[in-house]
Amino acid sequence: MSNEYYRLPLNFEELLQRRPLARCSAQESIAQHLYLMLTTHFGESRFDPEFGCVVWQQDFEAMTNMRWKDNVQRSVEKVIAGREPRLEQVKVLVGVEDFEMKGVSQRIRKRLEVTVRAVLHRTNEPFAFRASLFVAPLSVV
Repeated sequence: MSNEYYRLPLNFEELLQRRPLARCSAQESIAQHLYLMLTTHFGESRFDPEFGCVVWQQDFEAMTNMRWKDNVQRSVEKVIAGREPRLEQVKVLVGVEDFEMKGVSQRIRKRLEVTVRAVLHRTNEPFAFRASLFVAPLSVV
């Protein structure tokens, strides 16, 4: 596949000066879209209130139980199935682990690991995506 997709974040200065915007491959575009889905809570997009991930609606105290992880996994699978038609045969794995932050008052945080394995619809190429999010309090790796 050619570089027919725009790279995020968009450079609006380039756009306003009518210069070409940075492009990326289909795989990078899909990865950017998945990352956006993971870091968006439901209702944040005014054009599509169903766009996002259930992570931000859950109680972080219950993060270690299996039901919470299964709920997040189903939510990610559902949003990918509904909003990313370039992927098929999607499998999502969700893991939660403790992560010790050295030098930041020796604090232990929860790290959410999301792995997506799929096949590109048009070419049957394998696709893999992995994202880590620190939650409680949230920050992005």
